Amino acid sequence: MSYDYAVIGAGVSGITCALTLARSGYKVALVERAPRTAPLLRGFSRHGVHFDTGFHYTGGLGPGEPLELFLRYLGVADRIESFSFDEKGFDLFRCDDPAFEFGFPVGFANLREQLLGSFPGERQAIDQYLDQVGAACRAMPYLNLDAELSQESLLQRVIGPSLREVLDRLTGNELLKSLLSVHSLLYGVSSREVPFALHAAIAGSYYQSVRGIRGGGLSLARAFDARLAELGVQVLCSREATAIELGTGGAVTGVRLADGELIPCSTAIATVHPQLLLDLVPEGAFRPVYRKRLASLEETVSAVLCFATCDAPLPALSGSNRFYVPDAGAVNELGGRPVGQGALYLSAAYRNGDPVPAGFIGICPALFSDAAAWQSRRGERPSGYAGYKEEALERLTAQITRAYPELSGRISSIEASTPLTVRDYCATPLGGLYGVKHMVGQYNPQPATRVPGLFLSGQAVASPGVMGAVLSGLVTCGTLLGHDRIRKELKECC
Repeated sequence: MSYDYAVIGAGVSGITCALTLARSGYKVALVERAPRTAPLLRGFSRHGVHFDTGFHYTGGLGPGEPLELFLRYLGVADRIESFSFDEKGFDLFRCDDPAFEFGFPVGFANLREQLLGSFPGERQAIDQYLDQVGAACRAMPYLNLDAELSQESLLQRVIGPSLREVLDRLTGNELLKSLLSVHSLLYGVSSREVPFALHAAIAGSYYQSVRGIRGGGLSLARAFDARLAELGVQVLCSREATAIELGTGGAVTGVRLADGELIPCSTAIATVHPQLLLDLVPEGAFRPVYRKRLASLEETVSAVLCFATCDAPLPALSGSNRFYVPDAGAVNELGGRPVGQGALYLSAAYRNGDPVPAGFIGICPALFSDAAAWQSRRGERPSGYAGYKEEALERLTAQITRAYPELSGRISSIEASTPLTVRDYCATPLGGLYGVKHMVGQYNPQPATRVPGLFLSGQAVASPGVMGAVLSGLVTCGTLLGHDRIRKELKECC
């Protein structure tokens, strides 16, 4: 069978592309090397506790907000149940030096009031920061369906300014700058590198509203599966794409799978890491300068993660996350400090159907080089790796119980993953927890390529997280079908 489109990678961006094209009447094949679609969204369970690996919480999912609208457009919004996080403190920030705690409330006005209460001498800086975040969000195409989609708006993520540059202009208070930069742990790029526009799009969505999904990412993955089947998308799991075939004129003719089967198509959309794309296309398909550009893209920081089950419910973790920094400078050194001495993020984990957490996930930024000495295939780790992993887990556990004494003695089981684990499961060459960096000065690929019939989507094209992945798929389909058409159809769902 021949298809109009073959989409390589059934993550959130690939699924978004497949659903958008299928709802427009096109025949679509969705190819995924993992046994199931959306593998990162599905997470895993230990001792009856489910750990979300690709979804913890999100902004923009309230009624009528961008992500809720996107999911309604894709036909999955009514298949999931969302719930509000604690509106008085959806994210709880703690710093040891200086000793300081802060709860991020929902709503720009509430956040302004809370910030002024903690930093009464920084009124002008706080007002200007929040105004600039709001303005950046309103200028973001697709997040604002009436915003102009122009090259100038896209370049804001490349030519700056960075988050740190904006904050340095506004204030000299390092603690305030650390607090306003702490959400960099959710996209893995330091405040000195991340474009303010990207930070504003991510953090601004949280400032507006924060919600989770009952059943976590697994529920969203199942909703996607049901919609893919409903629209007749041909889903090919456990089928790895090994080549994008080009005809004599250089245009796409199909996608070759590892077992030799060819999926004939006139257009292919690759959602894989841009460096892995280079292995899929013939050597001469891209200009040398473009190949070099893709090969040199920097990745976000990696991480050591822990997954803990507890001997009793943890109501204190319900509806809020924990951000811990030992000092105000830690946020600017993602991965630059040993495990157990840097910034830390905690998110709740639940037993199936329970409203109160029964465990947690801990994420500590780390460099891939920390684990590089044991590079190997999954399941074939060399001698010494187990010791490195055990030591990293001990240091991370000690930091967590030191920072949050209420968890001390409550952990009944705990496991760890390392930058090598992240590399293998996230399919990022250097274990980037959030894929390719979006940083000032780095030109990430756009959806269209010079190869006729080959388009790109995924985190590298737009931004990380579920919102970023959905947005990327919509932007890619807008490039194919017309942005005015996609945005018009989105507006019709309002």
